[in-house]
Amino acid sequence: MELQKYNFVPAGNWVKRETVNSGITFELTALARDRVVYAFVVDNQTKYIGICDKDTTSLQDRMQRYKSLAGGSTNKRVAGKIKQCLADGKSVQIFALKPESKFQHVDLNIDLVKGLENPLIERFKPEWNL
Repeated sequence: MELQKYNFVPAGNWVKRETVNSGITFELTALARDRVVYAFVVDNQTKYIGICDKDTTSLQDRMQRYKSLAGGSTNKRVAGKIKQCLADGKSVQIFALKPESKFQHVDLNIDLVKGLENPLIERFKPEWNL
């Protein structure tokens, strides 16, 4: 899978759960407490790329916002796509990339999580990213 070329690792998956509002929940097996770039993969195709936007946001926190339909319309829209895939019998995998290096330019800290999002979206052109 091409995501692994960029050091993404399997981090979990989405499952149907009728007892929650969104109808979906997640299971994380790696990087749950880390700030990452993440991707949702269906049938070996990257469908969505996103980031843990704040320094204090973990992958667990970010996935919870999809599950609970919290925040903006993107969370609701993407959660709906995940739910539809699961209803169609497809698996939705979660992959994650935790950049290890820290960079500085003069006295500025460079945020690799934010810096990688747009180039990865441009490279993969995931259909769920608008």
